Amino acid sequence: MGTGRRAVSLAAQERWVFNRLAEDYVQRPGYPPELVERVFHLAGGSGCRIADLGAGAGHLALPLARRGACVLAVEPAAEMLRVLASQAGQSAVVPVQAAAEDTGLPAGSCGLVALADALQWVDAERTGREAARLLEPGGVLAVLEPRLASTPFLDALSQLVMGASGRVRPSPPGRLAQLFAEAGCRPLVGERFRQEEKLGPARLDAVLRSLSDLGPALSPTALADLLEEARRLAAAHGGAVWRREIALTWARSRG
Repeated sequence: MGTGRRAVSLAAQERWVFNRLAEDYVQRPGYPPELVERVFHLAGGSGCRIADLGAGAGHLALPLARRGACVLAVEPAAEMLRVLASQAGQSAVVPVQAAAEDTGLPAGSCGLVALADALQWVDAERTGREAARLLEPGGVLAVLEPRLASTPFLDALSQLVMGASGRVRPSPPGRLAQLFAEAGCRPLVGERFRQEEKLGPARLDAVLRSLSDLGPALSPTALADLLEEARRLAAAHGGAVWRREIALTWARSRG
């Protein structure tokens, strides 16, 4: 998506930065099975219909579909959808090229609307209204927000990345509350899930290249130097252990 994505036409695919990141993006760690299971049951269980807004390469959409949900994977970047579709197999995933703010999907058609690591990229007011339109009465809006844990390796890696990019992109304060308010969903329920996964050197390279402030932003030489330093940090800390906490915030529609 990238900075200023709301000013970019959906038709101008050459300007959507994640089209250039899709092959690396798929190497990012997925979501823990217990979190997928929780979202699946919030949606209503087997046969439920879920709209995954900002679905990316399918890190949430694909395991939900394999569990038994029909997932409408809404994503504006065509290459992300291509990568997602290539992994879907026979699972019930429907790729939908659209923005989270205006999906074009039928009203009242979903038991759950999800945003997984996507809140920072959307217009919270418009996306909240779209979620309200999509949800069936009593349906659930769910937001997943991953955050890296503080470990010696990840702290050093974060400093390296920040030094190279000069940017931090957290969700602006109040955006989560605004999203749920516009969707007419309350009260909010917060849950926490933890995940840990060790990445090999090639996969660590891919995850770092998938960051929109690194892969497309740095010169080839600067990126190569950063990846080399990241591998050195991993070796010095006993491996690239990717540890994070994922906040799940959800609420039911009052409709």
